[in-house]
Amino acid sequence: MASEDPGARSAYRGAVSRDVHLLAIFRGVSFLGDSLALVALYLRVAPLGHAWAIAALAVASSLPLVLLTPVAGLVVDRVRAKPLLVSLGVVEALICSGLGYWHSIASAIFLLFALNVVVAFSMPGYSALVATITGTEYFTRAQGALQGAQGVASILGPILGGLLVGATGQSWPLYIDAISFASCALGTLFIKHERRPDPATRRGAKEDMMAGILLIGRDSLLRPVLVNVFIFLLALGTVNVAEVFYVTVTFHGTALAYGLIGASFGLGTIGGSLFASRLEHGQVKMTRSLTLAVVLVGALMTTIGFVANVAQIYPFMTLIGIAVGVANVTANSLFAVRSPEHLRGRVFAALSAALTTAEIGATVVGGAVLSVIAPRTVFRLGGGIATLTAVIFGVLAIRASRETFELEAQGD
Repeated sequence: MASEDPGARSAYRGAVSRDVHLLAIFRGVSFLGDSLALVALYLRVAPLGHAWAIAALAVASSLPLVLLTPVAGLVVDRVRAKPLLVSLGVVEALICSGLGYWHSIASAIFLLFALNVVVAFSMPGYSALVATITGTEYFTRAQGALQGAQGVASILGPILGGLLVGATGQSWPLYIDAISFASCALGTLFIKHERRPDPATRRGAKEDMMAGILLIGRDSLLRPVLVNVFIFLLALGTVNVAEVFYVTVTFHGTALAYGLIGASFGLGTIGGSLFASRLEHGQVKMTRSLTLAVVLVGALMTTIGFVANVAQIYPFMTLIGIAVGVANVTANSLFAVRSPEHLRGRVFAALSAALTTAEIGATVVGGAVLSVIAPRTVFRLGGGIATLTAVIFGVLAIRASRETFELEAQGD
């Protein structure tokens, strides 16, 4: 890694570092609360034997993030960040309290949908605020800390959620999630930086709502990066659906063996996120890192399709987690670097919608594919598709990043 200017390093460790660390802490707590809540909700519905209710919960968790993309991004770019995010956090806490109080399936589905309507605004809001706090130069480092905190929450959440439900019932994990949302709102008040809208950039309402999507579609680098990440997540999600069958049916593994695979992946993502935060910056280097990470994930998924037992899966799954951590950080950083400040809310909302759509599609594709193909074959095909996609669109993205670098060098 190239040496950094001591003055710049000192500046980062000052107010910027303080705000980033605060965000990592209270956003990590919020992610942990969300994990507890989801465990409680699924354990509330699953014993009733209503498969449609499980599917409805999954849809309620995802659909608002897709449908509200244009509106959410526009609101984030039109309203001051801190008042908006604090207000959203309070509403999220109230809705989550309702989830703990009302126990019917219908109320769970409705309130979870309402909660994710609010989350559709808060997710791009925090992403855009981070970019304002750090600037493009330090955004990658901040993303490493934030993704690492999310990775810790993803490991601890299911474990603590199961323990809490067993010890206290299904309501307390939801009340704790409500407290985590309130804590996140309170923590936002202590952030020194603020993101303010720029009235000079406003155009027509329809044009403004679609500005983030249009920017991605026109950008020679973001377009292949988004296609690459979308197909990569679709393949990875499909493999995740097959994973439980691969472990428990193909290899006759236990529930603990399956749980340890998730833990291995989670530990890998934490390491990968922190490693990515230390990589050299620059669009060309970040694009290369992203491409290599996705190629590695595809190759490792294919390799898992050839293992002889469950134990052999763990090291490969840890490596996949590391690569996914790198991919998450570098992809978010590229979108931040290529987006003008006044459009970042809409760009991050569009990115979130695309990734959520890939996750929904993976669930559907995974269920359909597993009805006709063995889990081992799903790993081989999914990995092969991810690898081929990464090579094709990765080459396009690297070429675009080089062209951008050359144009900027000529301008200087």
